[in-house]
Amino acid sequence: MRIDSITSAGTHLILKGLPTIRPGGGAEQAAQKTIGEAPPVMLTLEQIGQLAALFKPSGLVGRLRKRLNYLKNKKCVVVPAQGTVACVDDNDVVYLGVDFLIKQLSSREKGEETLAGVLAHEWGHACALKPDKGEIQKLNWNEIFELRRAHETLADEISGRLLYMMGYTPEGIIQFLTTKKGETHNLKYHAPALRGQVIRYGFESEKRKAQLARQLFPQSTYENQYRTFLLDIA
Repeated sequence: MRIDSITSAGTHLILKGLPTIRPGGGAEQAAQKTIGEAPPVMLTLEQIGQLAALFKPSGLVGRLRKRLNYLKNKKCVVVPAQGTVACVDDNDVVYLGVDFLIKQLSSREKGEETLAGVLAHEWGHACALKPDKGEIQKLNWNEIFELRRAHETLADEISGRLLYMMGYTPEGIIQFLTTKKGETHNLKYHAPALRGQVIRYGFESEKRKAQLARQLFPQSTYENQYRTFLLDIA
């Protein structure tokens, strides 16, 4: 079956083409292919009340943003949004769902850890190389979904590494992925159990790298917590 446009009841799988106008009038649906998604509804800080404090530099979201930007040398911003867990656009704007945020804040177990994992995943997307939009148009939909799954897998692996560097464990986001209710579109993601393995692999790989760095570089009076970067360069 040939696929020109796909929508999903899931959080963000929106791949419909953009409407175009033919000479002489009349609109048709153009199959504009993309590995990205339609952005969610962005909210202002005034619209989210007391939650706005979390997005300030001293708030939890603000501190996580600063930490992730420092670790990956990025300048992402985080904005509140509606109808999503989290996603990032091509301009490094990370949309964080307020319903998801409220749920994690009210959780007595791994709430902050899950939030950190979800944001780390979006930073993984922001760091990953994306093909040129013109090149995407040359792919068929099966190739595009294969590319999307590869992109999600890379973001999962990076999130595991970032969680170790930030001092969290991967258990929060893995539990979130494996117990989340509702269907996840299988054309975009691998199975939750496999995604959990990828995240844990990234976490353990970064952990082993840090252990090796401690062996290679003796402890000094000035602690350089980013010395493991030297192993990436070597």
